[in-house]
Amino acid sequence: MTGKVPLFSPGSTVSSTLPGYIALCLTLHVHRLVSGRMTGPDHPITASLGGEAILSCYLSPRMSAENMEVGWLRSRDSAVVHLYRDGKDQYGEQMLEYQGRTELLRDDITDGKVSLRIHNVQPSDDEQYMCFFQSSVSYEEALLELQVAGNPWTVALGVILPLLAVLMALASYCFWRQHRAKGDVMRGREGNMVRDRQRFKNQTKTPAPGSDSVTLSPVDVTLDPDTAHPNLVLSEDRKRVRDGDKRQDLPDKPERFDRYPIVLGAEGFAGGRRYWEVEVGDKTGWELGVCRESVSRKRWVTLTPEDGYWVVELWDGVYQALTSSSTPLPMSARPSRVGIFLDYEAGEVSFYNVTDRSHLFTFTGTFSGRLRPYFSPSYSAGGTNVAPLSICPEHGGEGHLDISLPAHPPPAQQAGGFWEQLQGRRQEQHRAVGGETAELSAIGSLLGSCCTGNLGEPGADRRS
Repeated sequence: MTGKVPLFSPGSTVSSTLPGYIALCLTLHVHRLVSGRMTGPDHPITASLGGEAILSCYLSPRMSAENMEVGWLRSRDSAVVHLYRDGKDQYGEQMLEYQGRTELLRDDITDGKVSLRIHNVQPSDDEQYMCFFQSSVSYEEALLELQVAGNPWTVALGVILPLLAVLMALASYCFWRQHRAKGDVMRGREGNMVRDRQRFKNQTKTPAPGSDSVTLSPVDVTLDPDTAHPNLVLSEDRKRVRDGDKRQDLPDKPERFDRYPIVLGAEGFAGGRRYWEVEVGDKTGWELGVCRESVSRKRWVTLTPEDGYWVVELWDGVYQALTSSSTPLPMSARPSRVGIFLDYEAGEVSFYNVTDRSHLFTFTGTFSGRLRPYFSPSYSAGGTNVAPLSICPEHGGEGHLDISLPAHPPPAQQAGGFWEQLQGRRQEQHRAVGGETAELSAIGSLLGSCCTGNLGEPGADRRS
């Protein structure tokens, strides 16, 4: 908005300046209304198990939200809890676990206040939610937290935590025994074992490329501004992205994400092996990975391989791979830089903690069509997560991770691929370490059950 406040001078008259002054005041008032703020409860909302919960949000100053899009999302993954658009409830994108349990209270919608009633509150409803209002000219959101009283898992913690302490101590001992046994096997069969995939230039000499191996270094990846959500701010060199906490006036292109702060890499991959690294620094939330080029950009999405996303994230202090039901990732050191390795033909996307040279997670499957690098700096969270994600340059010196892999075998040998060979070697190691592996597997299963809450009862899937 541009304009000038009329100046009063001895030669001017009230009659000549008053209309302009009134017009300016009206313009400022309308702008203030359009740019209203959204607020919600400043404390957690408590609900009883099996009872009802009411999540309320309102616009300030008051204005009608009858013609706006209004919704509640599960904050950590933006899955739809309830959506109102075009004057009616939209149930097509709602998560299965909330279907038939939500009701929009619209009595005060003309005053900019709406509430969501959740019936038959479940333990899995204990979440942080995001409420938003969106019109053609503005977008506002607020966070709400729902705490479920009488949640049986809180009672179980008193039993689980002491058990975890004992199991973790036992697991550490078994890890040590297994590591020592594997080292003996590796030294005895060095000529036949698959080389460590993670090699650093400043630690060991990288094998020269040849018929037996290929050496991968980071490729050049840049951000595609046409796909960036309007809240995202990209650097001029298209190597960094952050949440600007304000919706920019950008063309609504078909390829632009408009529901969640996502931007894709400009490069698309339909084959081969690619590796790149992203500096995450001290950010408290982020998402990285790849996705199909064909994914929907104009609706709320579920970030799972079934929907075309292979992504890991940091959310609310938890590192996890976004599988159909999220897989927690144990961290020996907080990563400040993450490596992503795509092996298209093998159907694998692997993630590495470049900080401590460790492997984090590998998705396996079958790819079709072009894949694009995926980036989300997540929300700025009131200024606590404003740092950008930064794509590292192709040649960044000693901090980069070099991965050495066997070259693809001739066509006649393709059936026994790299990972099949690797699995065979692992089985040999497992037989060598014998009881330690079985013992460790049993402990790992029990630890996983404790951590996910699956102690004899099926848990609710926390991701639709």
